[in-house]
Amino acid sequence: MRKLQDTKPVGHALIWIAIYILAVNIGDIIGEAIGFPWFTSIVLILLSAALIIYLRVGGRLAFYGVRPVQPGALPLTLFYIPLFAISFLQYAKGFASNIDLPTILFAILLVVAVGFTEELLFRGFLLQALRTRGSLTRAIIISGVTFGIGHIVNLLRGYSPTDQAFQLVAAVLIGISLAYCTALTGSIMPGVIFHAMFNLSGTLTAHSVLWDSVILGIITAVTIPYILFLRNRLAEAGPAVSAPAVKVA
Repeated sequence: MRKLQDTKPVGHALIWIAIYILAVNIGDIIGEAIGFPWFTSIVLILLSAALIIYLRVGGRLAFYGVRPVQPGALPLTLFYIPLFAISFLQYAKGFASNIDLPTILFAILLVVAVGFTEELLFRGFLLQALRTRGSLTRAIIISGVTFGIGHIVNLLRGYSPTDQAFQLVAAVLIGISLAYCTALTGSIMPGVIFHAMFNLSGTLTAHSVLWDSVILGIITAVTIPYILFLRNRLAEAGPAVSAPAVKVA
């Protein structure tokens, strides 16, 4: 696996994405079998730990954005503000009726693990792999679209086609936005925080097709001009900001 990081980086990214999808589905199956629906959160926490160890041993945490935003790029984290605002939209639906303390605690574990793993795989592994094969803009678009399409697997988790369609469109737009922000700041960590906050709001709130439609409309209205703004900002920033971090052997 480690050799693929240099020889076939896109294949390396796709293998890890496949491992993640497999882990989610295995966690769901075992959780249902033992009557513990939050078992997947434990599986993904272990996967996150394994990924950190894997990259730390190879000296590539910073290369894939697992690092604080550097002081020179810190003001650029302000570009995350529209995304963080979006993360609170779903609370307008109201909280789900079956919320209790264990549910909240395991939901937090799950969204943190999902947020970290997905940001590392799509804005770390895949984005870095694609940008070595073409332009940065192309890499950002492909990684964002791939991120959105990857959510189709949620059909296996009992999502309705309508829910899935809403999630796919939102995921593509948010995925592209996050990829631009990662390229600007050189860190996936602000994206991890947003990702966890956004997923937590979806996990704890009531389901409503009407509200989901409204929220999707707001996300679309916000993110399309936001993406165009980020694209222009990245073009102005130049290669000093957008260039990949130096790999450590």
